[in-house]
Amino acid sequence: MTGSDARAAGMSRREAVRLLGTGAGFGLTAAWGSGTVPRAAGPLPTGRGASAPTFPDGAVVRTVLADVDPVEIGSGTTLFHEHLSFDYASPPAEPRRPGTPAPPPPTNAEMVDLLVEELRMAAFDGVSCIVDSSIGPRTAQQIENLTAMATRSGVHVVAGGSYFLQPRYPEAIAGLDEDALAAHLIEQAARERWGALGEVGSSFPAMHDDERRMIRAVSQVHRRTGLPIFTHVPHESCPSCAIEQIDLYEAAGVDMAHLCIGHLSTIQRSDDPGWETHKEIAGRGAFIGFDTVGHRMSASFIPEREKVDMVLNALEAGYEDHILLSSDFANTTQIKANWGNGFSTVLVQFVPKLRYYGVPEETVHKILVDNPRRWLAHVPGAA
Repeated sequence: MTGSDARAAGMSRREAVRLLGTGAGFGLTAAWGSGTVPRAAGPLPTGRGASAPTFPDGAVVRTVLADVDPVEIGSGTTLFHEHLSFDYASPPAEPRRPGTPAPPPPTNAEMVDLLVEELRMAAFDGVSCIVDSSIGPRTAQQIENLTAMATRSGVHVVAGGSYFLQPRYPEAIAGLDEDALAAHLIEQAARERWGALGEVGSSFPAMHDDERRMIRAVSQVHRRTGLPIFTHVPHESCPSCAIEQIDLYEAAGVDMAHLCIGHLSTIQRSDDPGWETHKEIAGRGAFIGFDTVGHRMSASFIPEREKVDMVLNALEAGYEDHILLSSDFANTTQIKANWGNGFSTVLVQFVPKLRYYGVPEETVHKILVDNPRRWLAHVPGAA
């Protein structure tokens, strides 16, 4: 089938891309001409001929084990927002006899063993690096667990750190002014070996004043340390929340190349018909974080097919350099040991859909490998 055949059949552009396959895929734009089939605003990028990303002298990815040259992260996928510390929930089991006690939850050592095996299986599927999100201080045990997981699995683990939403802030920091809060965060970042700042949240439907102060303090930490930032946009679909976040970070002097506005895969088309929020954020130089893909999120159930359309929409607008993927995975009922996709869910459940709809391998590689390394790699500052 040619481009003119597809047009005569009344197919949408994306349907024809799929039928023609990834070889011709995004080369169709020129063939559409001025027919009635909807077109993208400009030619779709193919990634063909794209060179490997370059990094500034002295740039590192700060993992829980060491500061690593970005090149050493390798050619596997980096997931920019996951959770490696969460409560265990066993899958539904066969009915127990009345009076039979439920099995005890795993010990800390057993949970670490379980997650090490999950990470090894994710590495087999192609995952090289995971950013572990935190919404508050880690305990010494949690830090030790992350170190053990990274050492034993061979997967690079980056510790993200920040505070989530108010009124959940600890009393010890809730009353601090911006400078004191920034100093506290810098001390905590050094103690816990943060490699990123996040996930930094804001409330729905309106941001709390304390959250604005937190964002300004995080921005100050970023300017002084170079650490990249990723955010939590409310799952309820809130385009205005995402824009207020980037407004605050931009006004505070954050380098947009190291800012990711997260949970943008929760934006409903009815709230933002053309997903213009995605394009505005990318157009201002930040990353658009599609970090609820690959599994069902109970707080924001949006069909995966619609999330695929979000990515295609961003690609058609020319923003392939500004897309990050992750799953915000935090549910042991979906780990591989329980017949789920585990930390590989982006790769085994979501990315094949992008390929099915014609996204070229070069572009897939850029989104999974190159973009997150560019976002994470920073030159450490002297705080």
